Amino acid sequence: MAITYDYIDDYLYRIAQPRDQLLQKMEEEADSGAVPIIGPLVGRLLYNLARSSQSKNVLEIGTAIGYSGIWLGRAVAPLKGSVTTIDKDPERVKRADHNIAEAKLQKVIKVLKGDALHILPTLKDEYDLVFLDSDKQIYLDAFKLSVKKLRKGGLFIADNTLWGGDVAKGGKSELTQTMIKFNKEVSGFPGLSTVIVPLRDGVLVSLKE
Repeated sequence: MAITYDYIDDYLYRIAQPRDQLLQKMEEEADSGAVPIIGPLVGRLLYNLARSSQSKNVLEIGTAIGYSGIWLGRAVAPLKGSVTTIDKDPERVKRADHNIAEAKLQKVIKVLKGDALHILPTLKDEYDLVFLDSDKQIYLDAFKLSVKKLRKGGLFIADNTLWGGDVAKGGKSELTQTMIKFNKEVSGFPGLSTVIVPLRDGVLVSLKE
Protein backbone atom coordinates (compact mmCIF):
# COMPACT_ATOMS: atom_id res chain seq x y z
CA MET A 1 0.00 0.00 0.00
CA ALA A 2 1.38 3.39 -1.00
CA ILE A 3 0.98 6.39 1.30
CA THR A 4 2.05 9.01 -1.25
CA TYR A 5 -0.35 10.95 -3.46
CA ASP A 6 -1.37 8.94 -6.52
CA TYR A 7 0.14 11.45 -8.93
CA ILE A 8 3.49 11.29 -7.13
CA ASP A 9 3.38 7.51 -7.11
CA ASP A 10 2.56 7.49 -10.83
CA TYR A 11 5.45 9.84 -11.53
CA LEU A 12 7.93 7.73 -9.56
CA TYR A 13 6.87 4.62 -11.47
CA ARG A 14 7.14 6.43 -14.81
CA ILE A 15 10.75 7.42 -14.22
CA ALA A 16 11.78 4.20 -12.48
CA GLN A 17 14.57 2.34 -14.20
CA PRO A 18 13.34 -0.67 -16.18
CA ARG A 19 13.40 -4.12 -14.61
CA ASP A 20 14.14 -7.38 -16.35
CA GLN A 21 11.45 -9.80 -17.48
CA LEU A 22 11.59 -11.90 -14.31
CA LEU A 23 11.01 -8.99 -11.93
CA GLN A 24 8.25 -7.63 -14.14
CA LYS A 25 6.54 -11.04 -14.14
CA MET A 26 6.72 -11.14 -10.34
CA GLU A 27 5.32 -7.61 -10.14
CA GLU A 28 2.39 -8.62 -12.35
CA GLU A 29 1.77 -11.64 -10.12
CA ALA A 30 1.69 -9.37 -7.08
CA ASP A 31 -0.64 -6.89 -8.81
CA SER A 32 -3.11 -9.72 -9.35
CA GLY A 33 -3.39 -9.95 -5.57
CA ALA A 34 -1.58 -13.24 -5.28
CA VAL A 35 1.09 -12.08 -2.85
CA PRO A 36 2.39 -8.73 -1.52
CA ILE A 37 5.88 -7.60 -2.57
CA ILE A 38 7.93 -4.47 -1.94
CA GLY A 39 7.69 -3.32 -5.57
CA PRO A 40 10.35 -1.76 -7.81
CA LEU A 41 10.79 1.52 -5.90
CA VAL A 42 11.60 -0.09 -2.56
CA GLY A 43 13.46 -2.81 -4.44
CA ARG A 44 15.77 -0.21 -5.96
CA LEU A 45 16.20 1.45 -2.55
CA LEU A 46 17.20 -1.88 -1.01
CA TYR A 47 19.62 -2.56 -3.85
CA ASN A 48 21.23 0.88 -3.51
CA LEU A 49 21.54 0.61 0.27
CA ALA A 50 23.11 -2.83 0.04
CA ARG A 51 25.52 -1.78 -2.71
CA SER A 52 26.53 1.54 -1.13
CA SER A 53 27.16 -0.12 2.24
CA GLN A 54 29.13 -2.87 0.49
CA SER A 55 27.05 -5.47 2.28
CA LYS A 56 28.19 -9.04 1.73
CA ASN A 57 26.20 -11.00 4.30
CA VAL A 58 22.49 -10.20 4.28
CA LEU A 59 19.62 -11.57 6.37
CA GLU A 60 16.03 -11.29 5.18
CA ILE A 61 13.04 -12.12 7.38
CA GLY A 62 10.05 -12.76 5.13
CA THR A 63 10.88 -14.32 1.76
CA ALA A 64 7.43 -14.32 0.11
CA ILE A 65 8.06 -15.21 -3.56
CA GLY A 66 11.67 -14.07 -3.53
CA TYR A 67 11.24 -10.61 -5.09
CA SER A 68 13.13 -8.60 -2.47
CA GLY A 69 15.63 -11.42 -2.08
CA ILE A 70 16.49 -11.18 -5.77
CA TRP A 71 17.10 -7.43 -5.46
CA LEU A 72 19.37 -8.09 -2.47
CA GLY A 73 21.04 -11.08 -4.12
CA ARG A 74 21.93 -9.02 -7.17
CA ALA A 75 23.35 -6.32 -4.91
CA VAL A 76 25.70 -8.65 -3.02
CA ALA A 77 26.64 -10.99 -5.87
CA PRO A 78 29.44 -8.75 -7.27
CA LEU A 79 31.16 -8.99 -3.86
CA LYS A 80 30.62 -12.77 -3.74
CA GLY A 81 28.15 -12.16 -0.91
CA SER A 82 25.16 -14.15 0.24
CA VAL A 83 21.55 -13.70 1.35
CA THR A 84 19.88 -15.88 3.97
CA THR A 85 16.10 -15.52 3.86
CA ILE A 86 13.45 -17.04 6.14
CA ASP A 87 9.78 -17.87 5.54
CA LYS A 88 7.42 -20.36 7.16
CA ASP A 89 4.95 -20.70 4.27
CA PRO A 90 5.83 -23.87 2.29
CA GLU A 91 4.09 -22.72 -0.89
CA ARG A 92 5.86 -19.35 -0.87
CA VAL A 93 9.20 -21.03 -0.21
CA LYS A 94 8.59 -23.28 -3.20
CA ARG A 95 7.76 -20.32 -5.45
CA ALA A 96 10.72 -18.35 -4.11
CA ASP A 97 13.09 -21.23 -4.86
CA HIS A 98 11.75 -21.34 -8.42
CA ASN A 99 12.16 -17.58 -8.95
CA ILE A 100 15.63 -17.56 -7.39
CA ALA A 101 16.67 -20.37 -9.72
CA GLU A 102 15.26 -18.46 -12.68
CA ALA A 103 17.36 -15.46 -11.58
CA LYS A 104 20.40 -17.77 -11.43
CA LEU A 105 21.02 -16.82 -7.81
CA GLN A 106 20.83 -20.29 -6.22
CA LYS A 107 24.44 -20.00 -5.05
CA VAL A 108 23.81 -16.55 -3.57
CA ILE A 109 20.42 -16.88 -1.86
CA LYS A 110 19.62 -19.56 0.71
CA VAL A 111 15.97 -19.99 1.73
CA LEU A 112 15.29 -21.36 5.22
CA LYS A 113 11.78 -22.74 5.76
CA GLY A 114 10.41 -22.28 9.25
CA ASP A 115 9.36 -19.86 11.98
CA ALA A 116 11.73 -16.89 11.99
CA LEU A 117 11.52 -16.55 15.77
CA HIS A 118 12.75 -20.12 16.12
CA ILE A 119 15.41 -19.91 13.40
CA LEU A 120 16.96 -16.54 14.29
CA PRO A 121 18.50 -17.67 17.61
CA THR A 122 20.22 -20.56 15.80
CA LEU A 123 22.03 -18.37 13.26
CA LYS A 124 25.72 -17.93 14.03
CA ASP A 125 26.71 -15.36 11.41
CA GLU A 126 27.11 -11.61 11.78
CA TYR A 127 25.22 -9.66 9.13
CA ASP A 128 25.91 -6.44 7.24
CA LEU A 129 22.25 -5.80 6.47
CA VAL A 130 18.97 -7.14 7.86
CA PHE A 131 15.69 -6.66 5.99
CA LEU A 132 12.41 -7.32 7.81
CA ASP A 133 9.18 -7.77 5.84
CA SER A 134 7.16 -10.54 7.47
CA ASP A 135 4.10 -10.96 9.69
CA LYS A 136 3.69 -7.69 11.53
CA GLN A 137 2.85 -9.48 14.78
CA ILE A 138 6.46 -10.70 15.01
CA TYR A 139 8.15 -7.46 13.91
CA LEU A 140 9.34 -6.37 17.34
CA ASP A 141 10.54 -9.81 18.43
CA ALA A 142 12.26 -10.37 15.08
CA PHE A 143 13.96 -6.99 15.40
CA LYS A 144 15.26 -7.73 18.89
CA LEU A 145 16.65 -11.10 17.78
CA SER A 146 18.18 -9.92 14.52
CA VAL A 147 19.72 -6.62 15.66
CA LYS A 148 22.02 -8.64 17.92
CA LYS A 149 23.41 -10.28 14.80
CA LEU A 150 23.95 -7.00 12.94
CA ARG A 151 27.52 -5.72 12.78
CA LYS A 152 28.44 -2.19 13.81
CA GLY A 153 28.00 -0.02 10.76
CA GLY A 154 25.34 -2.40 9.45
CA LEU A 155 21.83 -1.53 8.33
CA PHE A 156 18.50 -2.71 9.72
CA ILE A 157 15.63 -2.08 7.29
CA ALA A 158 11.91 -2.76 7.77
CA ASP A 159 9.02 -2.35 5.33
CA ASN A 160 5.41 -1.19 5.92
CA THR A 161 6.33 0.95 8.91
CA LEU A 162 3.82 3.72 8.14
CA TRP A 163 1.08 1.12 7.75
CA GLY A 164 -1.07 2.98 5.25
CA GLY A 165 -0.63 6.17 7.27
CA ASP A 166 -2.59 4.72 10.19
CA VAL A 167 0.37 4.95 12.59
CA ALA A 168 0.42 8.72 12.14
CA LYS A 169 -3.33 8.93 12.76
CA GLY A 170 -3.05 6.92 15.97
CA GLY A 171 -5.24 4.12 14.66
CA LYS A 172 -6.60 1.74 17.30
CA SER A 173 -6.52 -1.56 15.42
CA GLU A 174 -4.27 -4.25 16.86
CA LEU A 175 -1.88 -4.23 13.90
CA THR A 176 -1.67 -0.44 13.84
CA GLN A 177 -0.86 -0.39 17.54
CA THR A 178 1.73 -3.11 16.93
CA MET A 179 3.43 -0.98 14.28
CA ILE A 180 3.27 2.16 16.45
CA LYS A 181 5.03 0.27 19.25
CA PHE A 182 7.59 -1.15 16.81
CA ASN A 183 8.45 2.26 15.35
CA LYS A 184 8.76 3.82 18.81
CA GLU A 185 11.02 1.07 20.16
CA VAL A 186 13.31 0.93 17.14
CA SER A 187 13.55 4.73 16.91
CA GLY A 188 14.57 4.88 20.58
CA PHE A 189 16.80 1.81 20.56
CA PRO A 190 20.29 2.56 21.95
CA GLY A 191 23.06 2.52 19.37
CA LEU A 192 20.81 2.93 16.34
CA SER A 193 20.41 5.97 14.10
CA THR A 194 16.93 5.59 12.61
CA VAL A 195 14.79 7.31 10.01
CA ILE A 196 11.55 6.31 8.29
CA VAL A 197 11.53 7.04 4.57
CA PRO A 198 7.97 7.84 3.37
CA LEU A 199 8.28 5.71 0.24
CA ARG A 200 5.43 3.36 -0.63
CA ASP A 201 4.17 2.17 2.80
CA GLY A 202 7.12 3.51 4.78
CA VAL A 203 10.64 2.07 4.95
CA LEU A 204 12.48 2.25 8.27
CA VAL A 205 16.27 2.42 7.94
CA SER A 206 18.53 2.11 10.99
CA LEU A 207 22.30 2.39 11.11
CA LYS A 208 23.96 0.45 13.94
CA GLU A 209 26.57 2.83 15.35
